[in-house]
Amino acid sequence: MALAYWWLPFAVAVIVVILAVVVFVWDPKRKHGGVAIANSQRFTKLPGYLKAIDRANISVIVAAIVLVCLIGVSTVAGARWVYTKVETPEKYNRDIVLCLDVSGSMVDFDAEVIDRYLEMLPGFEGERMSLVLWNSSAVPVFPLTDDYRFIEEQLTKVRDAMLTGMDESYYNSGTLNNAGASLVGDGLASCVMQFEGASPSEGSEPVDDGRSRSVILATDNVVNGSQTVSLPQAADFARQHLVHVYALDANDLGDAYAAEYRNVIESHGGQYFSLQDEGAIDTIVDDITSDQTNKILGAPQLLVIDRPETWLWWMLALIPVYLVLARRLRL
Repeated sequence: MALAYWWLPFAVAVIVVILAVVVFVWDPKRKHGGVAIANSQRFTKLPGYLKAIDRANISVIVAAIVLVCLIGVSTVAGARWVYTKVETPEKYNRDIVLCLDVSGSMVDFDAEVIDRYLEMLPGFEGERMSLVLWNSSAVPVFPLTDDYRFIEEQLTKVRDAMLTGMDESYYNSGTLNNAGASLVGDGLASCVMQFEGASPSEGSEPVDDGRSRSVILATDNVVNGSQTVSLPQAADFARQHLVHVYALDANDLGDAYAAEYRNVIESHGGQYFSLQDEGAIDTIVDDITSDQTNKILGAPQLLVIDRPETWLWWMLALIPVYLVLARRLRL
């Protein structure tokens, strides 16, 4: 516990002392004294007069105590009585990349996919998440982070842009740098590369940092153009780097595209779900949160808690009391 503005009580004390000196030392009434009244001794000895003097003295004492308390409470409230403590937050050692196809065939499904992503957030606590949008090329919207307010804000902005269609560049910019569209293999490989050590250019062994790695891939698998990396190659690349793929399929026709998508994902250890499956999100969240449940300690954080309401309530209670006493004493 400490005062944020520790100097304020000292400043108030100095001001109070100066005012006391002015009132009680330089008061002109003290220099001139009162007006003498003849035969006043008999009056001042009356029982009623003595009781009135006692009541007045008690009222003055009470008023002085209330005023001192009011000044003290106001000073503490103004100086901000704060509590400080150091916390070491615990975080789950899971990384999740949201991997979204924004090709033309996905326009009708993209906003729904984002809504599904937003549904997942309440089920997570401490996991790091990333969003990658891709078509013929991939663009990371934000890297792996556990700032869920920021994640929700970014996902909402992307979804709203898709729903309104007013600013397509917000989610299309950078996703059409190559020939073709909906290059699923390239998109999945780009999403896997968001994880530490999963870069082919490094030429090193896959990194096993003890963290659970997941990609939630949403597409209809309708490839249009030549891919640098095929879907089976990308799925194998994910498995090599210990990345579990959860596939959401926007294609509800049950055609060859859907069959290929499902077969590739499941043959490489991933899980396949239809986007229309109401229980898909719960299943994915439950499966991710059941994996690698160990916690890791984050960086220590200094918390400063300002709780002024107690002092403000005391001020609210003391001010009317002092005003009533001041009115009665003609202060």
